[in-house]
Amino acid sequence: MKKLLPFFSLLLIYGCSPATTEEQNAGTTNWDTYLGDSARTHYSELTEITRENVFQLELAWSYDSGELREGGSSMYTSPLIVDGILYGLSPKLNAFALNAVTGEEIWRYDNGGSGAPQRGLMWWHDGDDRRLLYVAGRELIVLNANTGQPISSFADNGRLDLTPTEKVGPLFTSVPGIVFEDMLVLGFSTSESASSHAGVIRAFDVRTGDGIWQFNSLPLTGGLGSETWEEGSLTLSGGANNWTGMALDEERGMLFVPTGSATPDFYGASRTGDNLFANSLIALDVRTGDYRWHYQTVRHDLWDRDIPAPPTLVQLERNGALIDAVAVTTKSGHLFLFNRDTGESLYDIYEVDVPGSILPRENASPTQPVSSVAFTRQTFEMTTRNQEAINHVTEVVAPLDQTPWAPPTTDGVLFYPSYDGGAEWGGSAYDPNGHKLILNGQEIGGIIRLYEIPVGFSNRGVYAENCGSCHGQNGGGTGIAPSLEGIAERMSTSDLARVILEGRGRMPSFDSLSQIERSAVIDFVRSPDLAANGDVVSTEIDYAFAGYLRVRDHEGLPGNTPPWGTLNSIDLATGEIDWQVNFGNYLSHPDLNYGAESYGGPVVTASGLIFIGATPDRKFRAYDTEDGSVLWETELPAAGFATPSMYSVDGKQYVVIAAGGGRMGPPSGSEYLAFRLP
Repeated sequence: MKKLLPFFSLLLIYGCSPATTEEQNAGTTNWDTYLGDSARTHYSELTEITRENVFQLELAWSYDSGELREGGSSMYTSPLIVDGILYGLSPKLNAFALNAVTGEEIWRYDNGGSGAPQRGLMWWHDGDDRRLLYVAGRELIVLNANTGQPISSFADNGRLDLTPTEKVGPLFTSVPGIVFEDMLVLGFSTSESASSHAGVIRAFDVRTGDGIWQFNSLPLTGGLGSETWEEGSLTLSGGANNWTGMALDEERGMLFVPTGSATPDFYGASRTGDNLFANSLIALDVRTGDYRWHYQTVRHDLWDRDIPAPPTLVQLERNGALIDAVAVTTKSGHLFLFNRDTGESLYDIYEVDVPGSILPRENASPTQPVSSVAFTRQTFEMTTRNQEAINHVTEVVAPLDQTPWAPPTTDGVLFYPSYDGGAEWGGSAYDPNGHKLILNGQEIGGIIRLYEIPVGFSNRGVYAENCGSCHGQNGGGTGIAPSLEGIAERMSTSDLARVILEGRGRMPSFDSLSQIERSAVIDFVRSPDLAANGDVVSTEIDYAFAGYLRVRDHEGLPGNTPPWGTLNSIDLATGEIDWQVNFGNYLSHPDLNYGAESYGGPVVTASGLIFIGATPDRKFRAYDTEDGSVLWETELPAAGFATPSMYSVDGKQYVVIAAGGGRMGPPSGSEYLAFRLP
C-alpha cells in the first residue's frame, strides 16, 4: 500500500502535533521511543484491548515496505508512532511515514544504499523541529519528520559517518541509541576478530552531529580498566562494544550500558586478563559520560557470552520498600539484578570454578560469577524424542568436552544454552502490576570448536579470521550463514569482490580488508583445497573459530529435551518463576508444541496482556500475564522477528509488528501489519 495521503488528511494529522492543545491530542498515545521508553520497559498503559475482548482483534491495515535485500530479508524494525504517524524502515533501510490509522504512505526516503538489519529508529523534537534518526550501516541519517528529507544543517547534509578512527575493521549499528535532551548516545557493532574496532560509547549533538563525550569501554592504555589487561594486549584487541542498545534513568541522569566480549573471540591468548569493560554492565552519567559503577558478568570471555539485550529498568518491593533496579538478562540463562544507584547485586552471586585451557598461551579465568536466578536449565539433557534422534545426537556430542565452563578446544566443547541464549537481543518487558519481568528464552546446545591456523599468512588464515565464524571452517556453512560450497559456479570473482566490499543480506561490508586480503578470501572460497600461500607474517600458531554450530538431531531439531523455547514471568523480588510456558514451533514440525528459538521481544499492557511474535512458526500471539495462557493468535505472512509497537489514535488502540522473516526458514517479507478491535 503506497499511496500518497490526501492533503486534507495530512492537515488533520499534523494538526495533532505537540504544538496543538491537549484537547486536540486527547485519545492519541505515542510510541516515540524504541521499546516504549528510554527505560526499555516494553510497557504500554493502554487498556482498550483486554483479556475479555482480545480474541476479537482484526487486521486494521498492512503495508508492504519495499524490496527485499539481496539474499533475503531480515527486517527487525520496531516502528515509532508519533501523533498518528507511523515511522518505519524497509528491509533495505529506506525510511517511510504512514497514516497510523489507515497505513497509507505519506512520504518515503531512499537512503541510496543498505546496511545491517536495523531494529528501530529514534525521535527528537523541539517545537516545530521534528527529526527522525536512524543508522544505516556506518551512517547516522537524520530526516525532517514532516517531509522525509535530510536535515541539511546536521553533519554532512543529514548524514554522519560513525566510523571511529582507531581501526579500520567492519562497523555497523543495528540498534537505536538513547536520545536525551539535545543529545544522542550510540554504540556500534563490529567483527568478532582482531580487526574489530575498540568499543566506545559516544554522545553527539542531535542538532549538528558534533561530538560531546566519549567513554572507552575498551580501555585506553593506562586508562580506567586497563589494569585488568596484560601489558601490550590492549593494542592487539578490539570489541567490548555496546551492540545491543542501552537504558536510561532520565530522573537520575544515569545511562546503563551493556557490552560485548573482547576480541578475538574464543581464543584469548592475545588479551590475557579479565578484560574490562567487556561483558559488563556499565553505569555512566548521561550528560558527561563519567563512570559511576560496573559489574562484569564474564571474565576473559571465551564463549561469546556478551550481554545480548538492553537492560530493563524495573522496581521491586522488599520489606515494604520500593527499590529502583536494573535487570540484565544473559545468554547463559541467568538474570542479574542491581541497585541503580550503587550497583549492589539484589540476587546472590556465587563463583564457579573454571577448568584451565589446554591451548598454548591461553589463560582462562579460574572462576566465573553466576547469578542464583536462572530462567533456563544449565545442563544439556539428551533428547528422548525417538531412537533415531538419540543415536544421531549421541554421535554428535560423544567427542565433545561437556565440562561446565570448559574453554574451547580443537576437539570441541558442548555448552548450554547456546550462542543466542538463554536470552537474546529482543530483551525483556517490565510489568509494574506485581513487579514481574516477562521474557522469552531458548534452550539448545552449542558446540565451540577451534581450528589451528599454521604459522604465516595464508588464504585460509585470512578467511578464518574474517569469515570462518559464520560460514564455517571450510565454507560448509553454519546456523548463522549459508554454505559457500560451489560458490565458484554461482558467482564470478567480481561478484564475490562486490559482496565483500558492500555486504549482502545479514553480512556486513568488509571494505576494511586490503586488496591482498580480499583476494585471499576469494581465492580460498573458490578453491578451498589449494595449498596455502603468501608472505609469512607471524611466528606462532594461532586458532580460529570453526563456526556457530548447534547440537541438532537428524531432523534439524534441538538435540536436547524440551522445552526448546519458553515465555516466562519472573517475580523480581524473589527471582522465582511465576509461570513458564512452551513458546513457538519450528516450521518443519508445527504441532510438537515443544517451543522454539525466538528473536524479538514482548510488549506488556496495563490490561494484563503480552503481545509477542518472535517465533519461526510465523505466529503473532497475545498471552495472559496471570498464567501465560494464549488468548489470541494470528498467522503473519512471514515471521515477526521484531518487537511490536503499541499506540492509540482517537482512543482506538493498535498493535503493529514487522513481518520480515529471514531466518530459520522461509519466507522472507517486508510487510508491517497493524491490528485493532472492530
